[in-house]
Amino acid sequence: MDDIRIQQFNEQARRLGMLTIRIPPHYQRLVREEVETLGRTDGPLYRVVYPTAGRTDSKADHDVPDFVEDRTNMPSGLESLLIHKYHNRALFLVTDVCAGHCMYCFRQDVLTDLHARELQAPEKRLDAVIAYLKDHPQVTEVILSGGDPLSVPFRHLERIMSRLDTETAVRDIRIHTRNIVFSPKVMSERVCELIGRYRVRLYLHLIHPYEIAEPVVKGITRLKFYGVRLYSQFPILRGINDRCEVLERLIRMMDDLGITPVNLFVPDPINYSAPFRIPMKRLFSLMDNLYWRTSSWNNSAHLVLDTPIGKVRREDIADWDEGNGLIIFRREGKTVTYHDFPGESDIPGDLETLLWKG
Repeated sequence: MDDIRIQQFNEQARRLGMLTIRIPPHYQRLVREEVETLGRTDGPLYRVVYPTAGRTDSKADHDVPDFVEDRTNMPSGLESLLIHKYHNRALFLVTDVCAGHCMYCFRQDVLTDLHARELQAPEKRLDAVIAYLKDHPQVTEVILSGGDPLSVPFRHLERIMSRLDTETAVRDIRIHTRNIVFSPKVMSERVCELIGRYRVRLYLHLIHPYEIAEPVVKGITRLKFYGVRLYSQFPILRGINDRCEVLERLIRMMDDLGITPVNLFVPDPINYSAPFRIPMKRLFSLMDNLYWRTSSWNNSAHLVLDTPIGKVRREDIADWDEGNGLIIFRREGKTVTYHDFPGESDIPGDLETLLWKG
């Protein structure tokens, strides 16, 4: 994609509240290899970071800016700082910065809002979160997210972990990151040692087997050396990883590296997500085939949909009106309506393109 078209898309993205194109050098090299091999720009890695034709025009009925409604779970005074949806778990928005931007990002509405604000100094943000956690000792698990928490300076990351450990009732810290595939050098010796020292559970957002390049493997190996517990969760995305063969290869590669897959996500029905969405029936079929093709130690991951009432799964379906594309999920006495992606708009990814290396 040439500089002029990148500039044009970025200008349009800012007007529409979308994330702009941002690709670090390591990932750009992966994309360049893909484009040169395929001779075209419809490969899975290209689609992760570059807009495809009609990117801003593809829409589905009932799309919303923020399906999960993160803002409704932000305590007063901690807007853009903390999401407290579950009784014993909170999510700390450490930063609004990521090493790269994913076209499919399901938090782009919140992130673009953060980008438009003048955020407080990192230490003041941390002070506010620590104060809240002291007043809510039932919160024993904190997820560091953002943006990408591994985008912050090392000394601030260390300060966050130290204060959570010594000043709150938090027993478990999770970090969710995609920076390892965007900029593998983030997994330096001291960062890996820090994560291991505080017994952090690290969730690596890997979405395609070709993202697990040699520098990424080196970073994962270093994390394992320091005893870091590694997990993964990722969305199933049309045109990127929506074939069982791709998912199986990705999960087997993660297993070889000691990474446990936890959740595979249904793409959120948010604005401009239509190019990546998949009908629920095909998602269930993909998961069923994956279960049959993989061994028990590989097929423990659940297909989940994140909603305003929490994560829901197949067994939480209370009603399914296929004619109108409405699925009602019920969890803990609460219900949420999901508008399914229409089957007639679903064109599965071409396997030879998705696995262009063979």
